[in-house]
Amino acid sequence: MSGTDILAARKKVVVAQSTLYRAQLRYEVITLRARTSRASDWIGRGIALVSVARAAYAVVALLKKK
Repeated sequence: MSGTDILAARKKVVVAQSTLYRAQLRYEVITLRARTSRASDWIGRGIALVSVARAAYAVVALLKKK
């Protein structure tokens, strides 16, 4: 192998590694976004449930006063 062949092979390896790294980063970002989306859904549901419970408690408290 000549020097240019070695350099060309090294370049191919570096390009392949770079492509793999970018693909891994994309996958991690997509996964993180999906987790964040699910977490925000659960937080929203929890807040809604607490709001309903507070409203029900307020109604019961008003009915007890009368």
